[in-house]
Amino acid sequence: MTQLTNYTVPRDTKFGWVDQPNQRGTIDIIWSCLLVIFTCVWTVLHINIPKQGEGYWAIVFRKCRWAGFAIFAPEFVALAAASQRSSARRSVPEMHAIGVEYWTPIHGFFAESGGFLLTAPDTPPFPVNTRAIHYLVEKKYLTLPREHVLKKQIWDKSKADKFAKAVAFVQSTYMTFQVIARPIQSLDISCLELVTVAFVACTAFTYYFWMDKPLGVEYPIELHIPTSMATILLEAGDIAKRPYVDTPMDFVEQPGWRAWKRRKMFRNFGGMGQRPIPRVPNDMIPPPFTLRLAYPLWGLTVSYAAIHVAGWHYEFPSTAESYIWRCSSVTMFAVLFLWGLALVMTVKPGLNFTLTLLGIWEKESTKNTPFRNWAVDAPATMSAILYFVARTVILAEAIASMRLMPSTIYQTVQWTDFLPNFA
Repeated sequence: MTQLTNYTVPRDTKFGWVDQPNQRGTIDIIWSCLLVIFTCVWTVLHINIPKQGEGYWAIVFRKCRWAGFAIFAPEFVALAAASQRSSARRSVPEMHAIGVEYWTPIHGFFAESGGFLLTAPDTPPFPVNTRAIHYLVEKKYLTLPREHVLKKQIWDKSKADKFAKAVAFVQSTYMTFQVIARPIQSLDISCLELVTVAFVACTAFTYYFWMDKPLGVEYPIELHIPTSMATILLEAGDIAKRPYVDTPMDFVEQPGWRAWKRRKMFRNFGGMGQRPIPRVPNDMIPPPFTLRLAYPLWGLTVSYAAIHVAGWHYEFPSTAESYIWRCSSVTMFAVLFLWGLALVMTVKPGLNFTLTLLGIWEKESTKNTPFRNWAVDAPATMSAILYFVARTVILAEAIASMRLMPSTIYQTVQWTDFLPNFA
């Protein structure tokens, strides 16, 4: 092999195999990290079905908004995906028990994302989830389409781009292997690469949780019932007497959905002022039903924060920036550890306190007293603020630190060194 150096050679000189220079530039690091983040975000997001007649740019803006949220807080997107997957899988044995033998998690995902639109004689069309469909089928109000018809309709509407996902997988895998290999060869890692790998690790779980969810569906499947909603509510009895919040089928929702909801100031955000709601918001996701799911999700969020703590001994341009990174990473870890544990405890019915999640969603106490409203919520709100500040600082410092980095960061990994030597 030939290693070219920076000198002039005659134009008629010829070479065989030429080694790549053992260096990379700042723009190479930035470009590779941004490309991984962009492809991962754009392929992992499975947003819910838009409302009928919604404009193209409104849908694009919503996906961009969630893309920003996925970059800023990927662990919460993974939590949402896991909860949705749990609900979709939970619906399978329930639907099988009432005779819908062909029901799969794919159907459950489709329902949870607003894929089924119920039309009744006396109400505007509105989306129904798996619990509402189960109730309507069990009570003989609704007859679902045949298996082959329903499955074909769902996948005809899905736009899964397998090639884009494959590209994202290859890029993410290469980035992860590179970050692992660099310390083995005594090469430094940039903060931006560390942040990217933490993002990739969290996004990999999101990919898995949303594996069976149809992607890019634009139009729902309409389910027609001849019975009026007034009759259904009347025959349901006392459980359906309370005014509904989102749709007339609220009375069959799981308790967790009624417990966690948007705060009043955000309740109509994103064009959700209409009742019944015309689509299922992307943040309307059932919480974990059991501690068996809640604890692993808590461990995932804590592990995500712990990756940032791994940059503790990184050589920053200044001592102050080193302390800022350490404080921010430890703050993220502490918030997700302590505050996450408090959220896990809300799965059990005994924790009767008002609690907010990122300042957007809230779980109100059944006892309206100042102590129960603020004893847990005040620390949780402060934790949310600290998290946002720490996360913003981490992202800003990952970029700012690139102005002055150790020289070994610019050296490339010698992959051939990992091959066995048969000499």
